[in-house]
Amino acid sequence: MDLLIFDKIDGDPCVRGIMEKNNIEVLRAAIKFSETEGVTDNAIREYVASFLANDDNILSRLAGAGKSIGDDLYRIALMDIEQIYKKLFGIQIKYTPSGNDTGFSDAYIQSVKAITEAESAKELLELLILHYRKLGCGIKAKYTAFKYNGSLTGVSEVDAITFDDLIGIEYQKQTIISNTKAFVDGKAANNVLLFGDRGTGKSSSVKALLNMFGGEGLRIIETPKTYIRDIPCLSSSLASSPNKYIIFLDDLTLDPDEPEFKALKIAMEGQLQASADNVLIYATSNRRHLVRENWSDREGGEVHVNDHMQETLSLAERFGISLVFSAPTQKEYLNIVAGLLKKRGIEMNADIEKQAVVWEMNYGGKSARCAKQFVTSYIAGKEDL
Repeated sequence: MDLLIFDKIDGDPCVRGIMEKNNIEVLRAAIKFSETEGVTDNAIREYVASFLANDDNILSRLAGAGKSIGDDLYRIALMDIEQIYKKLFGIQIKYTPSGNDTGFSDAYIQSVKAITEAESAKELLELLILHYRKLGCGIKAKYTAFKYNGSLTGVSEVDAITFDDLIGIEYQKQTIISNTKAFVDGKAANNVLLFGDRGTGKSSSVKALLNMFGGEGLRIIETPKTYIRDIPCLSSSLASSPNKYIIFLDDLTLDPDEPEFKALKIAMEGQLQASADNVLIYATSNRRHLVRENWSDREGGEVHVNDHMQETLSLAERFGISLVFSAPTQKEYLNIVAGLLKKRGIEMNADIEKQAVVWEMNYGGKSARCAKQFVTSYIAGKEDL
């Protein structure tokens, strides 16, 4: 095929097998694809549709960035698609996948199904452009959650926690929801620091955002401390995507002398390159200022102490919103236990209260995490009876 935009498809082994009538090569690729990525029973047609949906080319980049597509580019792309539709979309190999979860987002699955079912070359091109505009292409289009370890890896099984599961932090929930809602709506929004006692719902609040706003284009990228220096490059690579991204730094504690401390300051505010409009940073920490402090830091003259304090505050102040998560009182702890039990159809009583108090005395103290662990153990015990 003489293709100008979608030329990479010529080098695909399965497509070469089709063109060379190598049925074994075609079947081998179709089976592997169907069992790992397939969402329909039309193996070859979906294989080609998936390839096109994830092809990084000038059309997909422009459409994904929300830029206009000129008449000439559209005409040339349509010429490519007409060849592909005629030579590849007509091949029928029915293969029903085993039904294992692909881990892909619902939006991606529905888009690939629609592309696969296109009834003309023009409809196929229009559906591809729509796919690029809504989801982008490649791995960023397939998943709602990612881990970053030098490159993006999709998270196929996302924590199902919702804000209904988080009890006793109403102000914190409303603040982070409002900020994130503004973000996904394309309005101004702040970076967020969630700090406070362990087990109080900081990380869970960030994860719950994905289940609330994932369908509206929110994506979360969990990034380890060791890759903080990559944030500017990562943000730049995300800037042309149609989605909104939260770079999630979990359980973060830094030392002012660490290179990651200065790298995060620069990434958030302090580089010549403007920050991407579709990227925010949400961080959780047990420390108010994200910084590990020692008594020796307070020694020395007034100038020394002031300089240290200014350096300490300089990072935390780059977060527009700081939310404190405090350990609950015993009454609040028992209210959390009661709320979690009620969601499972169990009413709190005096005996359960005693068990919950004994539990928190033996396992980590009063916290939302401890309450959840108690409820899990209590229900498991009832099921064993």
